[in-house]
Amino acid sequence: MHRKSMAVTGRRRGQERGFVLVTMAVAAIALMGVLGLAVDLGHMFIAKNETQAYCDSAALAAALLLDGTTSGITNAKAAVTNSTNAWNFSNTSVSSPTVTFATSINGPWQSNPNPADGYNHVRVAATVPMQLYFIPVLVAQTVADVASTATAAQVALTSIPRGLAPYTAVSTDNRPPNFGLVVGNSYDIQWPQYNSTRAGCSPGTPDKCFNSVPCSGDILASKVAVVTNWGASTSGYWGSNSNSIIEQEILDVIQLQGVEIGTNITPVLSSGTKAAEAGYLDERASGDVDTTDNTVSGYFAAVHNGRRLLGVPIVDPMSSSQTNVIGYGQFLLLANGPGVSTYYAKGTNGNDPYCAIYTGTYNVGGTGPGTGGTSGASRVKLVQ
Repeated sequence: MHRKSMAVTGRRRGQERGFVLVTMAVAAIALMGVLGLAVDLGHMFIAKNETQAYCDSAALAAALLLDGTTSGITNAKAAVTNSTNAWNFSNTSVSSPTVTFATSINGPWQSNPNPADGYNHVRVAATVPMQLYFIPVLVAQTVADVASTATAAQVALTSIPRGLAPYTAVSTDNRPPNFGLVVGNSYDIQWPQYNSTRAGCSPGTPDKCFNSVPCSGDILASKVAVVTNWGASTSGYWGSNSNSIIEQEILDVIQLQGVEIGTNITPVLSSGTKAAEAGYLDERASGDVDTTDNTVSGYFAAVHNGRRLLGVPIVDPMSSSQTNVIGYGQFLLLANGPGVSTYYAKGTNGNDPYCAIYTGTYNVGGTGPGTGGTSGASRVKLVQ
């Protein structure tokens, strides 16, 4: 009886050991499946982040190049194509991204808008095929498509706290985005010295009031506004009277205070012409790789880095105590390269104006004009 009981117990123990082995084998397979699933899902998460980073950076780079022309559309597409961000642990290039454009976040979206006026939104979409290694054990799928999308836009600015140069352009025309200025024309960013006692000087004949001839682009209405409301006290410069700070304002656009559309800039307008600025303007211009082209088309067609470009407030002098900011614009400093430019230091004196070429609207952070908007200035940002 005892021997029979022992035999039964032995068989049971053997069966239990077999069941444990089977259970452990099944559990190991399940565990491997879960671990494999975690590996594939983790890789998918990384691929999603990589493609999203690609789309974000490509959309921002593309939006910086939109300027309201079909050439801007072409340049924006090229910026996406030339994006160096990759996926698959930064080992594989993103191929065949989709690039579309719109005038608002709501679309409609087009791949080749023509005319391109007002197209200030760009959307970049990319899909990459990620190889699966463990999920196919559970489902019949060996590749997963990982998709990402980003939308960037030039957003109009009504206030600029940083990025403006300490000069102004004058206009009595408050219609955006150019406020009466003509791309390619030369304008005073600092006016020549005024002398009300000169023969023939009057609000009706403003040219006779200046010791030197103003820049060629400024029209009669602007000259009248300057002569009537600024007189000898103001030449259009705003900011500090300290030479060391003026140098930083020009070279590094440190900007001492924000400038908002609709505000009176008179309290920060600085008196007199500042001869030392000429050398600072030349130094800034010399920092560009293009110091030879003095036309808008020539400069933007050439290799350049934007150092010769200045964003400034456009103002309307309305009285001796009121000069309103009506918008913003971007100007090209003149240069006499190749190499180091001495255009302003050699070609001007304390009586002369500082002239610059109007290139269009001011796209903060870009190396070319923007699409405009309601203020003449914009900043690129991700909007979706």
